[in-house]
Amino acid sequence: MRIVFVFLFVAGLAAVGAITARAQDNAGQQAVATIIQNQLNAMAAGDRAKAYSYAAPFIQQKFQNPDIFMEMVTRGYAPLIAPQAVEFQRFEASGGLATQAVMLVARDGSAWMATYFMQQMEDGSWRIAGCQLEKLPGGAV
Repeated sequence: MRIVFVFLFVAGLAAVGAITARAQDNAGQQAVATIIQNQLNAMAAGDRAKAYSYAAPFIQQKFQNPDIFMEMVTRGYAPLIAPQAVEFQRFEASGGLATQAVMLVARDGSAWMATYFMQQMEDGSWRIAGCQLEKLPGGAV
């Protein structure tokens, strides 16, 4: 009888741990999606400083001010500026790093997959540490 109780207790703890991990993943995914959406909104509004504020510190060091940052975005990541549609997809997190896949339709109607690389800061907030952009086959949507 005691073995059954110990087994049920351990199984219960494992279930609580799995639920807690899922809740943390959901909270992390929501926080990451909010940061990405906020940056997309800032870029669409032309708010360079706000868009820049969501970048990880090493990105801010590389692109030393909001104007330089937005020049880089305009040249290499134009589909991210005022997309017609945004859909958050696959999310993966491990430790203080995460990836978030985002399918979007650019202003010109072309379809893209953006994979965002996220870094968690010491205060628990998330920042964008990079983005890989891939045009989806099939042309315009």
